[in-house]
Amino acid sequence: MEIITLYGGYDSNFTYILFENRKAVLIDSALPAAEIFSEARKQNAVLEAVFILHSHFDHIVELEAYREAKISLYAHDSAPFPVDKKLRDGEQLTVAGMRFTVLHTPGHRFDAICLRVENCLFTSDTLFVHGCGRTDLPGSDPQQLLASFQKLWQLPDDTIIYPGHDYGPTKTSTIQEEKKFFLDERFFKIKANL
Repeated sequence: MEIITLYGGYDSNFTYILFENRKAVLIDSALPAAEIFSEARKQNAVLEAVFILHSHFDHIVELEAYREAKISLYAHDSAPFPVDKKLRDGEQLTVAGMRFTVLHTPGHRFDAICLRVENCLFTSDTLFVHGCGRTDLPGSDPQQLLASFQKLWQLPDDTIIYPGHDYGPTKTSTIQEEKKFFLDERFFKIKANL
């Protein structure tokens, strides 16, 4: 599996394209569809699916372009718009030759999911590098986000996280590093409103 990270969008967003044997999936549609299609062509790959990790506007850019191209949309079963495949917590599925595990991680948004493939975890706005998505927006819940963290902390320490925004000191991190950061008492004093 190869991961290509694209940068831009509304607010330092990351969009990921995963490739395997000339098949591809898109994770977090934060850039114009033309850029995504261009990158897939450049890699000589066929885009088979778009995974929507939560329904905030900056992560669902130009979904209609994928629908028109007959590319399947995947999202949590609580997503507030129609998709081709509704996902549930713990579900495992193979798309474009890659095996994904779905983790429902509400808190930043009720329909937030993380996707695990191999030793990689795509976290969107649930977990950044040394941070997390806001919990003061409609559809957010700080207690649910804390419960979602507890779920993520159960993953192997060497799991590499790929966040939805470039807000941290590095572009990726690991579960071990983020556990250390989040469990530091100083973090909870700073984020007392979490």
